[in-house]
Amino acid sequence: MIAVFTLLVALSLTLLITRIATVALTLTGMSRQSAQFQARSALTGCGFTTDESEAVMKHPVRRRIVLTLMLLGNAGIVTVIGTLVASLAGVAGGTYLDWVQNLSMLAAGVAALMLLANSRWIDRRMSPIIEWALVRFGRVQACDYAALFRLANGYAISELLVAEDDWLADRSLMELNLPAEGVLVLGVQRA
Repeated sequence: MIAVFTLLVALSLTLLITRIATVALTLTGMSRQSAQFQARSALTGCGFTTDESEAVMKHPVRRRIVLTLMLLGNAGIVTVIGTLVASLAGVAGGTYLDWVQNLSMLAAGVAALMLLANSRWIDRRMSPIIEWALVRFGRVQACDYAALFRLANGYAISELLVAEDDWLADRSLMELNLPAEGVLVLGVQRA
């Protein structure tokens, strides 16, 4: 019984750590979905290689967050496996009823944790508190790029790569008259 409770506490802490890391990564300018994916990936050690993961590695604060997640993830996985083995070994000499009771408690606890982890209501209430604590006590700089780029009427900010044979190539911005097309150039970066 105690081992099942310990396992559920370890899983709860894992979910809380992932949520804190997600908020921390969003404070560095990542989108919420990318931050959540990268936090879970780092905590579980999956190691997906994406453009987002490269952006994490190039940013010193994000890199520190992910390195901490990797360390905590390894410790957490070992703890969860050890606790699971202890809980199963504890009922090995028990009766069938002990097995059913422990497995039922474990299944109910995991189901409750999954509901809590995916609850938007809880997320909306926890995220501002976590954000405040990270900004106040942590070393994470708050820079919400998503809020800065909120645009209306279908407008978006995007990056356009121009090839040598592209219709945009070898012409000045004045010649192209992009504002007439609804395009505002924020910057040009040459190779």
